[in-house]
Amino acid sequence: MSGAPLTVLLHGDPRATQQARLGAALHGRGHRVILCDAPVVAAQIREHYGAACEEIRVRRALLPEPVERLWAGKQVRTLGVDVVHLNFIRPWHTIWSRMRGGPPYVATAWGTDLNDEVYPKPPEVARKLTHVLEHASALTADCAPLLEKAKRRHGQHGAPEVPSGIVLWGVDLETFDAEKAQAGAAAWRERLQIPAGKQVVLSPRQPKVHYHVDRIARAFAASRFREAGVLVIKLYGRKEEAEDHARLARLVAELGIAEVTRFAPACPYQELPALYAMADVAVSALEVDGGPSTFCELLALGVPLVATDLPAYQGLIAHEDRALLVPPGDEGAMVKAFDRLAGDQEVAARLRVRGMAWARETADWEVCVDRFVDMYRAAIAHSARGAAGVAA
Repeated sequence: MSGAPLTVLLHGDPRATQQARLGAALHGRGHRVILCDAPVVAAQIREHYGAACEEIRVRRALLPEPVERLWAGKQVRTLGVDVVHLNFIRPWHTIWSRMRGGPPYVATAWGTDLNDEVYPKPPEVARKLTHVLEHASALTADCAPLLEKAKRRHGQHGAPEVPSGIVLWGVDLETFDAEKAQAGAAAWRERLQIPAGKQVVLSPRQPKVHYHVDRIARAFAASRFREAGVLVIKLYGRKEEAEDHARLARLVAELGIAEVTRFAPACPYQELPALYAMADVAVSALEVDGGPSTFCELLALGVPLVATDLPAYQGLIAHEDRALLVPPGDEGAMVKAFDRLAGDQEVAARLRVRGMAWARETADWEVCVDRFVDMYRAAIAHSARGAAGVAA
């Protein structure tokens, strides 16, 4: 779809890089961007991307939700908001689902918001999330299982169907370019004191318990990479991360791999291409997931993946094509996958070539942003049809 520039209000995870990427991209297309309750993201949009955005605050600790809702409604009417985009569905998003005459909104599920296997939700939280989904004017997710969950919750009490679709948090192909990243990759190796000739096995996901970085460490310790490589565990710099960092540091010491393990410090998004390009293998051990943008970025750089075989990854990574997939929780299978990549350069080369081709064809961030904008316009049109039906 094409049309006039929109005024888009983004309300979601207040620290997520994806929000900053999207806000900057929308501004670059001529849309007006407003960040809701996310000063960190707004700063990233301005400082890291050189793009413009506005900010509003609607959640106030001392105000009851009905008063917050009235305050938010007044602000969005004053600002002329065309559409709200909710990223990572939260219970306080009922400020939009219960707002009378409010703007239409697109609800984008991220994973742990709807996947109760990791973080079970109290009944009241679950009810609020369902209410948010039921009143959405459009739904998106980055994988089919997650989108189906959102659609089921939307229609749980008979709400009519709304526009929906899978939209990846894709990859900026110009930024995540293997050749451009080589100098930075060499600098990362020097910074982490990785000896020349050592292969790098990268754990790029968060170090939280349910990401199972402990399994990655144990598989690394039992594989050929123990002698031939270095394990790099990426940190994210969040306050709650200290305990996980300490836990993993104790584990690698117990496994006898502390000397060949590095913890990569948190870094700006702009440094990720170089960090990722340093890797000879990247590995993810989650048991429940969405379609991570991290995979899109790694594949664009030609980094072979080892990952758990999850329904969410169908269409994103394929066994023996863009990754080596192993059963969730099977450390022995992960060791075998590591050993193949440590010793068979043909396999690694095949995964690199096919991963890069898939990223170019399917995960181009520019195309993904266009799809989000299409969903915005679809949500606005759906809302307008509903309002016309009520008036009639």
